[in-house]
Amino acid sequence: MTVAYVDLVLRSHERERWAGTGSRIQERLAVHGTLTITAIRRSLGFGPDILDHEKMANSDLNVGRLEIARVAEHVLAPAVRSRLDKLNPAGWKTLAESLRGVWDGAERLIDRFGHRLEPSQLEVLMDIQQSVQSALFFWETFPELAGVPDEQLPATKTPPVDLKKHMYDGTTKDIRALLEHARKLVSTSISSRSK
Repeated sequence: MTVAYVDLVLRSHERERWAGTGSRIQERLAVHGTLTITAIRRSLGFGPDILDHEKMANSDLNVGRLEIARVAEHVLAPAVRSRLDKLNPAGWKTLAESLRGVWDGAERLIDRFGHRLEPSQLEVLMDIQQSVQSALFFWETFPELAGVPDEQLPATKTPPVDLKKHMYDGTTKDIRALLEHARKLVSTSISSRSK
């Protein structure tokens, strides 16, 4: 019984000692989530006008972050497929670069703070990376099809229009999953900090 009590006291002391650091880690997770959503918003050609400017101007940063998370779910996710159709090759390159930046940001957070994260937070960061990897598959495999008008597609064994459509559909699914993971990261980081 004494050992259990000492263990409880030590754990409580350790939590108190790391409380400030934990709060700052939660802040970085929330920032990564909002940066991920913003990178996708910009890559898909959406301007800042889709955000509620009153919420974005609020002195509480979390109000703005929750607005960005709302836009991810209700504006960006439904529009991904139609926006991919409008991207030209340069737009696809920009999207791929943005996605690589999201991967790198998640990797830095895992490397630096993985030992201090809750397992669920680590899972979300790894899910973000998985979605990025999947979303990049089309660009990395068939960059000569991305953003090319159907009538200018190069010959392929599979009809190129069918291949392109299949790849756009897969990329849409992966970017929607990425938006959901980023939204979740923002929401859970904010709620963890308010506890």
